[in-house]
Amino acid sequence: MYIGIDMGTSSIKGILTDENGQILARSKVQTNLLNPKEGYFEVDAEHTWWDGFIKTLKILSANHDLKKVRALCVSSMCGTFVPVDCDFNPVYHAILYGIDTRAVQQIERLNRFVKRNNLTERLGGLFNTHSVIPKILWLRENEKAVYEKTFKFVEANNFITSRLTGVTAWDLPTAAGTTLIDQTTLSLPLDVLEKFELNEAKIPPFKWPMEILGCLSTKAARQTGLPEGIPVMTGACDINAEALACQSVEPGDMVVVFGSTVSILYTLDRYECLAGFKSGPSVIEGTYRLGAATSSGGRFVDWTKQLVKEELILDLEDEPTGLIFLPYIDGARTPYNNPNAKGVLFGLRKETTSIEVVKASIESLGYELNLLIEKMHAVQPVGDTIHVLGGLSSNNLILQIIANITNKTLFAHQQVDAAYGDCLMAMTTERNYHEVIKLKGVLNSRKNSVKITPKRIRSDRYEPFAKQFKKVYESLKDCF
Repeated sequence: MYIGIDMGTSSIKGILTDENGQILARSKVQTNLLNPKEGYFEVDAEHTWWDGFIKTLKILSANHDLKKVRALCVSSMCGTFVPVDCDFNPVYHAILYGIDTRAVQQIERLNRFVKRNNLTERLGGLFNTHSVIPKILWLRENEKAVYEKTFKFVEANNFITSRLTGVTAWDLPTAAGTTLIDQTTLSLPLDVLEKFELNEAKIPPFKWPMEILGCLSTKAARQTGLPEGIPVMTGACDINAEALACQSVEPGDMVVVFGSTVSILYTLDRYECLAGFKSGPSVIEGTYRLGAATSSGGRFVDWTKQLVKEELILDLEDEPTGLIFLPYIDGARTPYNNPNAKGVLFGLRKETTSIEVVKASIESLGYELNLLIEKMHAVQPVGDTIHVLGGLSSNNLILQIIANITNKTLFAHQQVDAAYGDCLMAMTTERNYHEVIKLKGVLNSRKNSVKITPKRIRSDRYEPFAKQFKKVYESLKDCF
């Protein structure tokens, strides 16, 4: 058997599979997100992640003997990290990805240095709120004692796997997506670290996601009930694991995950740098990607529902509301990377209803995705098909609206997630990836996908509103 565990924003999910990739058991443990002040998003790594990981294993072991597990892989939120001491105990709360905007001043200073020294291409883009280095710099300047006590700044999944193996590492796609590597050498940007007096020894080395990180220690075997000595994979961030889950990691494949926030992974056969996006190596060695992430998604839709005290009616028509809702209540990430951007609701009428406002929040996800796809076309045209995962992918009305706006056919993989992609990575300890995806259980996992085709008449009606979506931001950006 093989175990995959994904540490997400709102929950930790686990999957146990057999040797053919057939799912034997699932688990889900809710997590607790901390928001100590505006723009700060954190996690208590010890009590939320480690305790949640152990609880996840216990759920999976309810009807299965974990002593039969052959390998393990863990994925997590991209751009989230925690400072740990030499025993891998947290010395500060974990700091989340791009929704955490505490390091805006550090980002500005770093980017002045990057522009002055023409480093943008080497770094795969400018620093933004998703980047790790500005937040490490923030800790050095604002929490000096924490910085001094830190042995390593580990990514979220490696907080778990370092305790299992005693080995620290960042996976290369995540490191690239958080502006942590020099794209020309796939190593740390030492000139940046030296300029801002950051100790390179505090940042772990880099590995490919499907490399073995280490073996489960005796202590970890006692704590988890897993067999001592089994291989633990390096793993990757959730979007890479989700792309693996639906086997969409070849050049030309696009994966969109509609979770708490929205993540996009577009796989290329060459390195390309696009302003506002994240470039770099993809999950399989020899492939590359353009990455994008938003602050909208399930969090924004839920916020809107709470604001107007309304739920979404699933049998609504997929007609445009005529409202333009900029979903930037936590700032704008890709492609604008503007932490000061604000949410805007444009087009209100006396006849506007609260349910239309909720529906407009969903349309905003489609408009935002459509904007990102248009910009990616400048590098390589995006095909007619998009693979979709995440919590919102189970809502066919949401998918139909997004398909209509983007004019793309969506394949919604509602039965697999990042934890399943982790299982497939774990299985590569004994087979190569292309052998794994031909296994019976893995092939069957794709049969459960739902195909959503855009309606031409609806797409034509949404087109002018998609154009207005871009114009509203452009006309107001100087006000933020």
